Amino acid sequence: MAKVNDFDNPDRLIVREGIEKELATLEIILAAKIGRTALTLEEYIQMRLSQGATLDAIRADLLTDLEEGGRIFGEFKNALQPTFAGSTSRFRDIGQLAETGISKTFRWVAVLVNTCPDCLERHNQIKTWIKWEEEGLPRSGATVCGQNCKCVLVSAEATALEPVIRG
Repeated sequence: MAKVNDFDNPDRLIVREGIEKELATLEIILAAKIGRTALTLEEYIQMRLSQGATLDAIRADLLTDLEEGGRIFGEFKNALQPTFAGSTSRFRDIGQLAETGISKTFRWVAVLVNTCPDCLERHNQIKTWIKWEEEGLPRSGATVCGQNCKCVLVSAEATALEPVIRG
């Protein structure tokens, strides 16, 4: 059986590019969240030192915060949850692309109540994958709901759905 070259199969190439883009985006988001947490830690340590706390007391406070998901480390964990959920869903979108093929068109489907105005406007619009990438894929940060977006892109051949009513 002959090996399929990515350049001979545009669908595989676009899927590979999609995965690489998502991983690069995830790396940027994680670096930013880690940076903010590092600043928060530095501020906390400086504040506690200025109040006269010992390094041992500060270490104990930080370990407790880490173990119990306190203000500093809990905030970091809470910031990561929508990031990873969004990435998982974007990988699902890339899988949909692999199944449907790059030459097809995709319908934006808003799937939950309390849909943001951007997603309501996009609901049932049909575009190529490339056009959706340019405008902003679900969970890419291009809509008001950002990483919390629950919309999906489905093959345009799927039946059009009624808009989701805002709750």
